[in-house]
Amino acid sequence: MDGMMSRERVLIAGRRGKPDRVPRDLQFERRVEAMMRNYYGKEDLIAATRSDIVDIGPNPSRFPQNYVSYFSREGVSWDEWGRGRVWDSEDHYAEYLYPLEKAETVAEILNYPWPDLDAAYRYAGLDEKVANLHAQGYAVRGSADVSETVFEIAWQLRSMDRLFQDMFYDEEMASALLDQIILRNTVQAEAYARAGVDILYVGDDVAMQTGLMISRKLWSKWLQPRLGLVIQAARRINPQLLVQYHSDGKINDLIPGLIEVGVDILNPVQPECVDHHWVKEQYGNRLAFDAGLGVQSVLPFGTPRDVRNHVREVIDTLGAGGGLIIGPSHVIERDTPLENILAMIEAIDEYGGYA
Repeated sequence: MDGMMSRERVLIAGRRGKPDRVPRDLQFERRVEAMMRNYYGKEDLIAATRSDIVDIGPNPSRFPQNYVSYFSREGVSWDEWGRGRVWDSEDHYAEYLYPLEKAETVAEILNYPWPDLDAAYRYAGLDEKVANLHAQGYAVRGSADVSETVFEIAWQLRSMDRLFQDMFYDEEMASALLDQIILRNTVQAEAYARAGVDILYVGDDVAMQTGLMISRKLWSKWLQPRLGLVIQAARRINPQLLVQYHSDGKINDLIPGLIEVGVDILNPVQPECVDHHWVKEQYGNRLAFDAGLGVQSVLPFGTPRDVRNHVREVIDTLGAGGGLIIGPSHVIERDTPLENILAMIEAIDEYGGYA
């Protein structure tokens, strides 16, 4: 695969240009990762699959919070934010439990044991990691918790019912919760920008297969301005930083607002619910696109020939004239046969070159 280095390729595509070939952003569920490592006989799956982007995140907390007092059930685990989960037998699907669901005062929100993502030590050495990855030719994306910028963290702490109630009937509570999250994710975004990442990965799953799960009016009032604050904070440090926004589902109605706050790359352009011809025609002069391959349809359930045709169609549509970073529209799950994964990679090799 002679030609440009990955970083140059991604930067050109992320700015809607036409590099030597379509860059790739390949993501796998952890057991699929193990299968792929076994197939290639290599631990470095990014190199083996010739992916172009490496994700980085903050250092682990030295002072992890204990959220046990927020849950009465046994078998609950939690992440750094305290979002409770009871996992299934394969640690794949989870029931969510909400530590702030019963909070009735702003003080309870403010006194919650928030993660120390605003502490400087969490980002020590990040610039060295970025520089090392750049030296290897990779594009670097800052993701981790900031990839769930505000909405997902908020409802998974408060519950979706209570969060929406707050938005309508107790704006002080809603503001307190959202602002505590944004405070930490703004610090994280700034740290990524200082470290020299190429892409800031922001987002929230705000859509279903058929449309938005939050009205455009509520999104514009509560989420869009806070998303803008995170992007603006990072761009004050690095004005050239590319911003990638993720939401599964039919995100169509929010695309103009995303462009307004500075999003450059839309992910994952889910083919089961976002028309690729429409989105390229409507927004291809203002947005690049990341992903695009159907993990609910062709990749798991098609034949290798179907997969190859699908890859070619996505490249011909979303990648017409440039502006595409191709990959699955979610992590490739265990229901995807190995031969289909290999067909996907081979087809990207075959059809991804620009004349």
